[in-house]
Amino acid sequence: MSDDAIARAREFTKNLGYPRRRARPRIAPALVDAEHRMINGVAAWRLGEGPAVLMVHGWEDDNSLWAPLIDQLAMIGRAVVALDLPAHGFSEGERVPLLVGARAIADVAAAMGPIDAVVAHSFGCPATVTAIEEHGLAPDRVVLIGTALHQRGQIIRLAERNDIPMDVVEAIFATYEEDVGKPVDWFDLRRAAPAMTAKALILHSVDDDACDYRGAQELADVWPGAELALTDGLGHRLIAQDPSVVERIVDFVA
Repeated sequence: MSDDAIARAREFTKNLGYPRRRARPRIAPALVDAEHRMINGVAAWRLGEGPAVLMVHGWEDDNSLWAPLIDQLAMIGRAVVALDLPAHGFSEGERVPLLVGARAIADVAAAMGPIDAVVAHSFGCPATVTAIEEHGLAPDRVVLIGTALHQRGQIIRLAERNDIPMDVVEAIFATYEEDVGKPVDWFDLRRAAPAMTAKALILHSVDDDACDYRGAQELADVWPGAELALTDGLGHRLIAQDPSVVERIVDFVA
């Protein structure tokens, strides 16, 4: 493995985790008058009393993703907590590697709980599972929507899009633990899932062009008692706001 490949690999890894911010942060209408707090630089909102459903958005998104779900849960008297991940929305920061996102989720849950369920989308899914594994987040139920399965696959996808040669990709994997703190294959939901005790609902659209739906099938096979629900025609983001999907989530967490 050449020194040049290693140098390029480290540059690639260093640049991971920088989302593009929107010019103006958005907020779900129901949260405008909700309790609002900044927790270690992370914007969070609580609506309602008692055990709450924590909502974790995905990459380059924000709390507004959950507007339809928040409305439906409020109608049945279910409390909700929503956040903007670091470097997103109203939260501070410029970078949010997965371990940083997981810490933020756990901090919000501890400060604004009790939390008995989590609904997560895309990047928020592995961040939530990491918060469970590393920081003691302990929901009874978890909903994972459009989840990526593992970091190795996401890096390969990014490398292909950016014409990064395979020797650099191999160097990324070889140096990943030294640069990030965990080996690349630690960030694999199939590794973590067998130890999960929360009941899981895994939702994915077959036409998702960001995260392959087959990963959801693989995850459901190894998460004890997981329920898998596939749909089609909703892509990567719209699935989280589709009325029939929202109804399915409400039934699961209620």
